[in-house]
Amino acid sequence: MRYFVHITDNDRAYLSGLPLSDTAKERVEDFIDYAIARVDDAFRNDPANRTQPDTRYFQTQLVLFDKWGDRRFHRLDFFVNDENAASGVLIVVYVDHQ
Repeated sequence: MRYFVHITDNDRAYLSGLPLSDTAKERVEDFIDYAIARVDDAFRNDPANRTQPDTRYFQTQLVLFDKWGDRRFHRLDFFVNDENAASGVLIVVYVDHQ
């Protein structure tokens, strides 16, 4: 199943402002489109992927080497509310970059 992924304007602005090359930012968008929007139920429901101690969200991570820009590794953690998954909607509630 493909989900609709809602990301707030603030989080979109945060992603746009990351110190990544344009190509790396495209890879982040690809990750959202494929890894989050097409996440399978087994991954979403695995207790290892649920946030602790509040298990209302699942977490997924992208590790990216920006070979087109600063040639450094970047890690992006996405925290996703899936309470509306039955309706086909996932909501990114927090994004962290390191």
